[in-house]
Amino acid sequence: MNKFFLTTIQKRWVLLALFILLSIFGYYSWRQLSIEAYPDIADVTSQVVTQAPGLAAEEVEQQITIPLERALNGLPGMHVMRSKSTFGLSMITIVFEDGIEDYWSRQRVQERITEVELPFDAVAELDPLTFPTGEIYRYIIESNQHSLRDLTDLQNWVIIPRIKEVPGVADVSNFGGYYHTIPGRDRPAKTGTISYFTG
Repeated sequence: MNKFFLTTIQKRWVLLALFILLSIFGYYSWRQLSIEAYPDIADVTSQVVTQAPGLAAEEVEQQITIPLERALNGLPGMHVMRSKSTFGLSMITIVFEDGIEDYWSRQRVQERITEVELPFDAVAELDPLTFPTGEIYRYIIESNQHSLRDLTDLQNWVIIPRIKEVPGVADVSNFGGYYHTIPGRDRPAKTGTISYFTG
């Protein structure tokens, strides 16, 4: 032990150089360390959202949620699947095993939901890739002076585009409002000279 201390005292410049190198390496490693205010400790999840305006919760469950669940069963790497059906809305949350990559899992889910044909022109969509700590704000638009149609137009054409312009905003989810429909009627006598497609 005495020999070790004597050697370190005699070669103190080598020891000082080693200490400086270790300090520089430690400072560099500390600067490269990713530090987040709210670290993401959540599982890899994907959420499938389907809007079906006008359907009761039981109808949403039977005609939308259950067919989607059947299609999503057996996904590779799936740990658990939860669903919630409310008035006009179906939400299915799929939690994947640890180590599964986000984009890979979303691709598998997208492949499955595109195969399902849903009634009432309902379309199943994946929520944007966000994390549980990423939901920032919820709001309601109400007015005593404007109709529901006016408020829906304000939401769709003014508020949502402006919120999406903010850097870091992944998406704005819209629930409710007025759904525009344009009624039409075929007139076979007048369509003989016009080429058009009805879907």
